[in-house]
Amino acid sequence: MFSPIIIFSYNRPKHLNNLFDSLISNKISKFNKIFFFCDGPKNKHDKKKILEIKTLLKKKKIKIHNKVFRKKNLGLAKNIISGVSQVLSKYKNCIVLEDDLVLDKNCINFMNKMLEEFKNNKNFGSISAYSYIDEFKSKKNFDFYISKRHSSWCWGTWARVWNKIDWTSKNLNKHFNNNLSINKFSEAGKDLNLLLWGNHKKLINSWAIRFNFYCISKSLKSIQPRYSMVQNEGRDFSGTHEKFNFKLKKKYYFNPNLGSINNILNRTIESEEIYSYIKNSHRRSYKLSIKFFLENLKII
Repeated sequence: MFSPIIIFSYNRPKHLNNLFDSLISNKISKFNKIFFFCDGPKNKHDKKKILEIKTLLKKKKIKIHNKVFRKKNLGLAKNIISGVSQVLSKYKNCIVLEDDLVLDKNCINFMNKMLEEFKNNKNFGSISAYSYIDEFKSKKNFDFYISKRHSSWCWGTWARVWNKIDWTSKNLNKHFNNNLSINKFSEAGKDLNLLLWGNHKKLINSWAIRFNFYCISKSLKSIQPRYSMVQNEGRDFSGTHEKFNFKLKKKYYFNPNLGSINNILNRTIESEEIYSYIKNSHRRSYKLSIKFFLENLKII
């Protein structure tokens, strides 16, 4: 039940240091092999930061099974797709972390347990320690919920899902000409079709939108905790895609009641109210919207 942990880094040693500290607080098992991938530099500043990362890895009391420092800059999407594919060619599942995350001390145990318990359940495509519904008010008492939208913050998946994805997006024209397909994808977020279009037009470069597209098209859902067990510290203008300095959540400590699979299912809810909340809480990108209308395409 111990999944390999994949860490993706680039040029943020301070963020990576915080992630490592939170990993150490998780008291991860020696059976959780850690794979580390650092993207290559774009300039002299990046080279300096990557040297700091190499020094940091030597100082930290955490065993890394395999380290990969890219010679060239691949970009976030290619680095993640390549790294996860490499690990899932040998293992049945994995936990994926980026360097700007800080984990609750119960996070890795949660991910290990959920990936193991749902490994044979073909209704699910991922597990995530992040919750889209922290601010959602509900009278019901539950520890987990089912989401149509998959999260890229501390997430995990299985080789049975990942290895079937077509990352080239060759069939997107069929999607954009099919209202049923467009509407189905929009059920997980009003922004998703626009993001998919932006990725198709190479205006953005996202692995996550392609992962969501595959899972949603196959009706594969995600299980997430009632409250987030991970915090993103990359919204400080240091990240590639996280450019806005939003306030961090005050609470990201959560210790859900795991136990047996039956107990987990009894503590899990699925509701149209939550689906609607997640769908409406994601706004379309202002810049992509302008470019979309300038292209004069007709996507609902």
